Amino acid sequence: MIIWMLTGLAAVFILLAAVLTAAESAFTYLPRQEAEQLLASGRGRSLDTILQAPVAHMHGLRFWRIWFETAGAVGVALLFYDLLRNIWLAGLLATAAMAAVGFVLVGVSPRQFGRLHATGVVLATAPAVRLLCGILGPIPRWLVRLGSAVAPNAPRADAAFFSEEEFREFVDRANEADMIEDTEAELIQSVFDLGDTKVRAVMVPRTDIVTIDSGSTLKQAMSLFLRSGYSRIPVIGENADQVKGILYLKDVAARVHTRPETGARMLVDEACRDVRYVPESKAVGELLKELQRESTHVAIVVDEYGGTAGLVTLEDLIEEIVGEIVDEYDSERPEIEALEDGRYRVSARTSIDDLGELFGLDLDDEEVDTVGGLLAKTLGRVPIVGSEVTLQRLHIYAERLEGRRNRVSHVLAWLDPAPADASNGSHAAGYVPARAEPESEK
Repeated sequence: MIIWMLTGLAAVFILLAAVLTAAESAFTYLPRQEAEQLLASGRGRSLDTILQAPVAHMHGLRFWRIWFETAGAVGVALLFYDLLRNIWLAGLLATAAMAAVGFVLVGVSPRQFGRLHATGVVLATAPAVRLLCGILGPIPRWLVRLGSAVAPNAPRADAAFFSEEEFREFVDRANEADMIEDTEAELIQSVFDLGDTKVRAVMVPRTDIVTIDSGSTLKQAMSLFLRSGYSRIPVIGENADQVKGILYLKDVAARVHTRPETGARMLVDEACRDVRYVPESKAVGELLKELQRESTHVAIVVDEYGGTAGLVTLEDLIEEIVGEIVDEYDSERPEIEALEDGRYRVSARTSIDDLGELFGLDLDDEEVDTVGGLLAKTLGRVPIVGSEVTLQRLHIYAERLEGRRNRVSHVLAWLDPAPADASNGSHAAGYVPARAEPESEK
């Protein structure tokens, strides 16, 4: 009778230890966000108490797991002693048996099961975990304090549910161990950053948006498309806060090609599409999903007052994951390249001090630092290919665009041999406005 009782108790203790091991693994690997979603859906009401104090419940869970493993080992030892009546042989056999049983039935298999079925295991064991933790009361906390006193500098791993910080740490360790490449690690980290990055950080600001006025013709729009390099341009009313639609290059090309006579005179208001608005405080990851679901590539970003703050495209959001996207027309060029007839090709990122030194001019400006910034400030609007200004006998001509955002990347600069005018000031010369005026194409 005693043999059967000891066998039954040992089996029950080992089974309970296996269940608690699976529960501990499930609670550790289940994302907290998913646990909160289960609670919000009305499932797993016991999770509410566990989520409020996850550390205390995990300490209680580990305490009971260790207790049941120890109780199972004691039961097996008593069983062998009752059979053999030799304490040394019984202890040796019990140690060997529990090492095998503990490794397979308690250590490995339950942990794997808990990881693979984390949601189901958490829902099934949450009431038991809550009950067992309640029975212990403050005992786990006392034991943790005792352990902290013995090893005060030991790292703490007492958080329940799998956290983003832990995953980031795993990625860093895998990268350091050459298990994943640097680019792969950066890609994974970028995906996590999507949830923390707001649209305002990736949008094209309002001052850099190329627009076309309501009432312009499709012929004017096509000219602006070709000069700016953009494929989507907002149609505005009196100002940028009155966005009436988004004009697509494909729509304009289709109408002008199919109806050359009437299509070119059609107004942009008739060809533009509806506007997709998005608040600047929206997370990039959330907006990316919405644009994919709606098959939309561009949205107007609005501030808290409803005004236009900027423009964001699907490519802007993807760049937050994969980095800057350039096309096959982009190439590496020197910052300053000498050409014929005393002209120079200059990068838009070149310092205005370097440009002034090249031509022996004082171009010091407190508001801008680069050639591209000086060009935009002098023009008073976003420069595109063909934009030209004259500043102290120095001509600056926007030559080409680069990058997916089609920013001016290089300009041509040359010095006018004629003496400066009396005002010795700056003015825009031969500039075609970024906002196409209705009469400019007549």
